[in-house]
Amino acid sequence: AMTFSFRPAVRENVGLWINLIGGTGSGKTFSGLRLASGIAGDKPFALIDTENRRGLHYADTFKFRHLDFTAPFGPRDYLAAVEHFAKQGCKVCVVDSQSHIWEGPGGVLEMHDAETERLVAAWRSTRDKVKMSAWQKPKAELRRYINSLLQMPMNMIFTMRAKEKLKIVPGKEPVPLGFQPVIGDEFPYE
Repeated sequence: AMTFSFRPAVRENVGLWINLIGGTGSGKTFSGLRLASGIAGDKPFALIDTENRRGLHYADTFKFRHLDFTAPFGPRDYLAAVEHFAKQGCKVCVVDSQSHIWEGPGGVLEMHDAETERLVAAWRSTRDKVKMSAWQKPKAELRRYINSLLQMPMNMIFTMRAKEKLKIVPGKEPVPLGFQPVIGDEFPYE
């Protein structure tokens, strides 16, 4: 049987999750580094850079640890990068950009395509019939990444690309939804 104990609630340092969402050139990286610098104070903070080392443009303005993070951009790869900085004692980590986990090489959408092809062959079926089942593995890996991040003692700042999206309604004019982050539904929910 489980045993439980309780204590009076005391405000503690609980890590922040900040999502910065915007189009290309909107200042996501600079804003993320500025926030991280303010949160970290004189402590080191990290930048996981999926943008071909573009974060280094700000190396003269901010002092940070830089990781040139290249494909594959799967959830396990992102988790390994964040865990690397957590082990180094960084209390703030900027992930620039989180959108590659969704639509980058090796990301969730490519994982889904690969799993779809695998299930078509294994089940001797069609893409349409296996498409929903093929989401199980990529979504489970993404969920593991998110759950692992929620348990980390770090402040996390994520930049995400945004695109103008429309809702297509048959027989009607498209409905503008404005800028939406390029990532699945689970991540912004957290």
